[in-house]
Amino acid sequence: MQKNKAFTLVEIVVVIGLIVLTAIMVVPNLIEDNKKLDIISKWKHSYQNVEYVFQALNTQVTDTDKIAFKQAKNNDEKEILLYNLLNPYFRMKQAINVKSYKTHYLDGSPVKENDDYYITNLHVANSGKIVGVKWLNDNFDNNTLPFAILSVDLNGVNKPNKWGYDIFAVNVYSDRVEPIGKTDDEYLMKSDCSKKGKGLTCSYYYYIYGGKL
Repeated sequence: MQKNKAFTLVEIVVVIGLIVLTAIMVVPNLIEDNKKLDIISKWKHSYQNVEYVFQALNTQVTDTDKIAFKQAKNNDEKEILLYNLLNPYFRMKQAINVKSYKTHYLDGSPVKENDDYYITNLHVANSGKIVGVKWLNDNFDNNTLPFAILSVDLNGVNKPNKWGYDIFAVNVYSDRVEPIGKTDDEYLMKSDCSKKGKGLTCSYYYYIYGGKL
């Protein structure tokens, strides 16, 4: 007559250890995936709001406004004019000191002052998000080139303040806005929207593909 074999203490410890090890490996990835999905959802919602704002502006901007932009002495003055047009929609509360608000690319490298995506005109919106504007050039009559960039930090002043993680942006054209980072090279988008990339294509990549290709 065979005796029932009971689990030894060593076997129980080994099983528990494997379960714990699996949890350690899997749980952080699940948490990170949930964070990513939450960010993607927030960015898509924010983009729709931004798109609505500029659709409304296109019907309200007058010839006087356009003349004011053309007569502005420099890009700083133009950014202020654009900010004044956007303010009623975003309800800006206070300006952000760029010296205390440090931004980084997705790979962790800092955004430097001479970089294309270094934005100085930043304000905290009523929603808590940080909205930034950067003037590029006077392309009011050319809808193939953007004349400004509008950025949104979904976390506000809270870190990590990284492009492609909590900072996203749109190119502003004379007749529309589009997420920055648009390209026909899908592999390039996916590569840039990774921890080894700058994260600049994430605005388009997340909005169109939801982070998957």
